[in-house]
Amino acid sequence: MISHRVEAWQLIEGALPDPQLVDLRDPEAFARGHIPGAQALPYEQLQAEAEARIHRARPVVLLDGGGARAAELALWLRQRGYDAGYLVGGMA
Repeated sequence: MISHRVEAWQLIEGALPDPQLVDLRDPEAFARGHIPGAQALPYEQLQAEAEARIHRARPVVLLDGGGARAAELALWLRQRGYDAGYLVGGMA
């Protein structure tokens, strides 16, 4: 199980076991730049689309602009049986 709090170095150094990266920022922010391999799933849509778009068998790391909203939804996913964490500090 991954930690609820994920640091950037863990993603850079490959310290996590094949995580799904879910970018919660708006489509415009995602288009300006995102982590390679991340899927765009705006904050407002995650709760409705989690079952269809996030695989329970793999850990998931959520990221947003500052980290707070990603932390909130990572906890929501954990309460539903997902191995979820969030990127501390987010991604501008």
